Amino acid sequence: MVAPFLFSMRYLILIALSFFCFLSPVRAQYVQLDSAYLAQIDSIMQADEQMRRQQQVEEVIRKFEEKRLKKEMSFGINGALPLARGLLLTWTDHSFINHPAQFEPKGDKCNWVDYGVAGAPLVANWVMKAAGVKSRSKTERMLTANAMALGISFGTSELLKNTVQEYRPDRSDKRGFPSGHATFAFVSASVLSREYGYISPWISVGGYTTATATQLLRIKHNKHWMNDLYMGAGIGMVSTNLAYFLTDKIFGADAINKPEVRRKDVLRLMKFNTLPSGYSFVAGTEIGNRKVKFDDATLKTGASIAVGADLSWHTSPYFSLELMARAVDCQMKVYGQDHLFTGDNLDIYHLDAGAKFSTPISLSQRVGARVFAGTRIMDGVTLTDGIKSYTVPDETKFEFGLGISYECLDTDNYAWGIIADYYHTFSPYMKNRYSISSTWKILF
Repeated sequence: MVAPFLFSMRYLILIALSFFCFLSPVRAQYVQLDSAYLAQIDSIMQADEQMRRQQQVEEVIRKFEEKRLKKEMSFGINGALPLARGLLLTWTDHSFINHPAQFEPKGDKCNWVDYGVAGAPLVANWVMKAAGVKSRSKTERMLTANAMALGISFGTSELLKNTVQEYRPDRSDKRGFPSGHATFAFVSASVLSREYGYISPWISVGGYTTATATQLLRIKHNKHWMNDLYMGAGIGMVSTNLAYFLTDKIFGADAINKPEVRRKDVLRLMKFNTLPSGYSFVAGTEIGNRKVKFDDATLKTGASIAVGADLSWHTSPYFSLELMARAVDCQMKVYGQDHLFTGDNLDIYHLDAGAKFSTPISLSQRVGARVFAGTRIMDGVTLTDGIKSYTVPDETKFEFGLGISYECLDTDNYAWGIIADYYHTFSPYMKNRYSISSTWKILF
């Protein structure tokens, strides 16, 4: 019994081993074929997925570029703010502007110097075009839009000058409102920013800095009041936007070098929402306490032009340290006397450091609030009629303040915004002052 059973078991084991040896190569072959096939399928699926992602990215970029092109061809309203400021100051400073005190005449030679500064951005624009630097517009669009902007702006300026007939501070004529130099300066700056601002934020900010310098020169040369300068700036910017809008109706999108999405634009947007450290150029108006009282007279200032710069260093997405510098020019007159005193300019300087909290409210917008403290330096002034005089002395005083801000990332590489600051100075002269300023910020 045992022997046959053992023989049977051996026979079965031999059959099993033979069957296994026969199937092993076949099984290995099928395993090998299955693995190669699956690897091939996986490779095809990865390529298909990559292609779909690429198509999705291309579609997003295409839509974004179409959006930027549409914005390029739309009518911009960025000149509305200076126009509103000019109209508001015309109303609030009406009595100061119409007071008959005369400022020292600087002569007409300064007009051409001021025109040279005002036209520098426009000259730079055409020099770059002649040098072959790619602009936003093709030649026919740039030429037509520039000519139209100058025609609309100067036509509007001349019409208002002849209609309003406002005396200049030096009483030389009645062509003060609005400022033709400021109009020309902001046409020049707007053209340069539209054509070449995409290359570098320094181009746009440099153009607007030059335009603001023109405003400051017109104040220093006793040729304009603050409302004249803001109206001129607004007319220049709106005229440029209108000129490009009408030109695009004539030539269409074919005359535009299509805006393209670049990696640095995406990185700039990410930086704006995380660590938006940078330099800000600031230009605006300072108001508040504008009277200095004496026993028999009162010295008053009009709305004052304020220019300066801020340095912002973010230690986190929400917290930053700030350095602030401002130069303020105040036109001053004597009230309360039977005879006229010559007007003059009072200069004020703010040097402050502070801390700011800001937060994004959308992908390209931020709001913030800050506190600061520092020094106010006042370069005194004496107003006289040749016999009697009134003096606001030189002084250096401690100050502190509060501010709120709004910033929006522009497509032309910089962030523009609005800052409202309050200054309290421990001084008997104009201790409470307020400023409302426009800003152009370059991230670093």
